[in-house]
Amino acid sequence: MKKLKLPPVSKYDKELCQLFADNCVSTNEDEYARRNQHNVSKLRSDIYNGKLAEIMVYTLFFKKGAKPFPIDFLIYDSKNKSFDADIHTRAKNIHVKSCQDDGPFPNSWLFQPWDDLVSNPSEKDILALVVMRKGKPSYCYLMDAKDATYGDPVKKSLNKKVIYEEELQCQLIKKH
Repeated sequence: MKKLKLPPVSKYDKELCQLFADNCVSTNEDEYARRNQHNVSKLRSDIYNGKLAEIMVYTLFFKKGAKPFPIDFLIYDSKNKSFDADIHTRAKNIHVKSCQDDGPFPNSWLFQPWDDLVSNPSEKDILALVVMRKGKPSYCYLMDAKDATYGDPVKKSLNKKVIYEEELQCQLIKKH
């Protein structure tokens, strides 16, 4: 596992992500409502941050010479959404998850427990766990998905698996 600083994004990237979020939000409302989440502006913000995180991770891999395939900006109907990786290279499938560093809760990333990434990751699956920070460089933890340790969320009513940043930091300290 590595902790890496992410490259900044351009104004164009931010506008592209905002346009994507604005046009994609309606295809996600039903799924959020099913989970008793009805705040559309939060949903829009989550989509925006997720796509912005993808761009930062894509740029990181591109600069390292990994030649990732272009980011998918297609908007899918809810029935056509999947748990597929966000970024692909010839050798790896990169699953990008993001969180905001300014929230009331510790930094963490939620996963659906039935996602193959959680229950049966392949050797090609990589997690890019991004921490979005306002006014400071964002960063991410890169790790093989098979090495991930998932816990249960503090909020017991969530049917999710979670990775907490505090646990990742402890793992990094133990390695050094």
